[in-house]
Formats: sequence, structure tokens, C-alpha cells
Amino acid sequence: MTEHQRLQKMRDLGIRLQELQLIRVEERASYAATALNFLFQLYKIQKPLGLPLEQTLSVLAHVVQQRHQLPYRRLGPDALLEFFSHRFAVMQKNRIHPSYRQHTAVKQEHRFVS
Repeated sequence: MTEHQRLQKMRDLGIRLQELQLIRVEERASYAATALNFLFQLYKIQKPLGLPLEQTLSVLAHVVQQRHQLPYRRLGPDALLEFFSHRFAVMQKNRIHPSYRQHTAVKQEHRFVS
């Protein structure tokens, strides 16, 4: 998986976490970064600074694997993203930000009323 795809999955996870009211993304903040920070806080470990996303996710994957005693020999960054996607029910492949959904619903409503 490319870094862009990983970031997209993290963004999708962030949107879902906000829908579940587990996080609140501040204005001008990134869904992906906020979700990643939430996961590190959830597992009560310090987020490493200055590492690429893949290595940062690998650190978290190691802790998650040990904490949940997962039967995998090694939980990689991509498998970790899938783990959290399933755990928090991020089902849609291409999630749309809730504000876009509201905007689209209003547009469609106007189209049917006209």
C-alpha cells in the first residue's frame, strides 16, 4: 500500500471516529493525524516523532499485537489499518466527509422540489 493510500485510510478512520464522537477534529486539523494521535493515546504509548507513517504505524502495530495477543507473527502497517477499520466499522471504500453528505443532500432535495 502506498503512503497516499495509508493516509486515505487514516483519514477515513478519523472521519469514522468523529462520527462515533470519539474524537473531535479541530478546524485546520487533519483527520488522519487526529486519528493517529487518538490511537496512540488509546494504547497509552508515546507517538514517535520524525518517523515516516509506515514506521509510526509499525510501532503502533507491535503494541496492538501484544496488547490483544493477536495470532499473527507480525502485524504490519497495512494489516493494522485493516484491524482498526474493522474494529471501528469503517466499511465504505471511499467515505465522504459528513459535511459533503449534508451539502449533497440539500442539493438533491432542491433538485426534487424544483
